[in-house]
Amino acid sequence: MADLGRQLHEYLAQSKAGATTGPSAVPAPPAAGGSQEEAGDGGGLRAWLGALNPFPPGTPPGATVWPWTGEEDPWLLGLSRWQRLAGSGLCVLLAALCFGLAGLCVPLLLLRARKFALLWSLGSLCALGAAALLRGPARLLREPGRGALLYLGALFGTLYAALALRSTVLTALGAAAQLGTAL
Repeated sequence: MADLGRQLHEYLAQSKAGATTGPSAVPAPPAAGGSQEEAGDGGGLRAWLGALNPFPPGTPPGATVWPWTGEEDPWLLGLSRWQRLAGSGLCVLLAALCFGLAGLCVPLLLLRARKFALLWSLGSLCALGAAALLRGPARLLREPGRGALLYLGALFGTLYAALALRSTVLTALGAAAQLGTAL
């Protein structure tokens, strides 16, 4: 245990020294059972997680790293890959929250049909936003199929009926149209 504490202090000292000189090289992980000094040029988190990094250092901005980001999207010019991934993750979390809240309204579907349809539609919109951030909105809208256009029409019709018209009957019809086009 004392050896682990000593290694931690050595690592922190090397990290502070490396921060003043700048990151010139990625250190190699220490050998099993050896200290960082025995490993040569020190160890670090970057070296341990280097194989897991989807964006290796030196990757040009337009390089294909992921299959869904092969080309830059003209609608998302200022966003890096990490920002797109973070935004997509946030949209997925919001979609899961909306779908979960909509699931809580299922037992009261006859009384809260508008609330259920609104939450379900907002969850679908957030899920579509996540896909648009990953693949790019221009790529998704370049060649939409007939089913995708019907689904978007039903989605926006449901939102319009729930928010603007406040009609339970039209909202329920829109939600049924959404489910029908999704299947």
